[in-house]
Amino acid sequence: MVTHLNTKRILIFLAFAFGIPWTAILVLYLTVGVEDPMRAGRLANIFALTVPALANVATRLITKEGWGHLRLRPNFRRGWRFYLAAWLLPFLAAIVGGAIYYLVFPQSFDPTLEAARKAIASIPALVAASSWTLMLVIMLNVLIVGLVLYGVISIGEEFGWRGYLLPKLVEHFTGAERAYASAEDPVPAGLYAAGARKASLLIGVIWGVWHWPGIFLSMKADPEIPLLYPLVFLVGICSLSVLLSWVSLRSGSVWPASLGHGMYNASLGLSWNVLNGLPNPLLGPQPSGLIGVLGYLALALVLYFNRKAFAGEKAAGPERERAVAGAIGV
Repeated sequence: MVTHLNTKRILIFLAFAFGIPWTAILVLYLTVGVEDPMRAGRLANIFALTVPALANVATRLITKEGWGHLRLRPNFRRGWRFYLAAWLLPFLAAIVGGAIYYLVFPQSFDPTLEAARKAIASIPALVAASSWTLMLVIMLNVLIVGLVLYGVISIGEEFGWRGYLLPKLVEHFTGAERAYASAEDPVPAGLYAAGARKASLLIGVIWGVWHWPGIFLSMKADPEIPLLYPLVFLVGICSLSVLLSWVSLRSGSVWPASLGHGMYNASLGLSWNVLNGLPNPLLGPQPSGLIGVLGYLALALVLYFNRKAFAGEKAAGPERERAVAGAIGV
């Protein structure tokens, strides 16, 4: 009975999460997209930003699930390490992937940062700065913008994906009404870890496919984007999903996932600043390419195959009870 109800909630959530933006994108494609597919794609992305969060709310209303376990409590005191990981690891993963790309294609590396200087032509002081100074400013800007702006904006997606769908998938794979249902009778750590790993990958596939209509609009606007790009995109988005699922489940909050999502978006153009020529959509240097994504992929593999990463927190007595409560979003 519990499994059937949980499956019903997952399907209703997905119906809203996919149905609303995909319908909107179809309308945009048939109207604005006929003349300007790039503008249609931008509008679609803006519109879709809050749909997963709306799907969370709509599903709760329809199934009368209530408003418990929203996972909106920051839990910062207990989970500050996962906030730090969500802030810095996407940044470092983007740098690693970009560095590997430029090692493979050294002719694409521009140490003068000419592309970046053209983009900031309206700021003479930065244009005239040394390459090291300019790169430092760019990195600090990414870290601040990812934390303050993108990290907050991303809650529109993460309140749905990691705030609602992820716990439901974990519950589905563990066969429990709630993962860590109580401090006295928790789901076995091994079973929970296996369910969490499966959920983190499945939600990555779902999340990646959810982006496909917007990607197809971009491909229509730019015929140079290869047909294989939507599949390559899945590699990066699944790798990111493992990281975001880990910080969310271990902290008991959706906010670290929102921060990590924001940092991914903020870091997308980081390696572009030293690019000589045009990026290769299939390879990089951005983390959406098969080489540029290697930093994220390595991180995801370490987390995925670390038996303790998704095993939940171990504590005793009152501390354990608090850790359990946080894990289910109480």
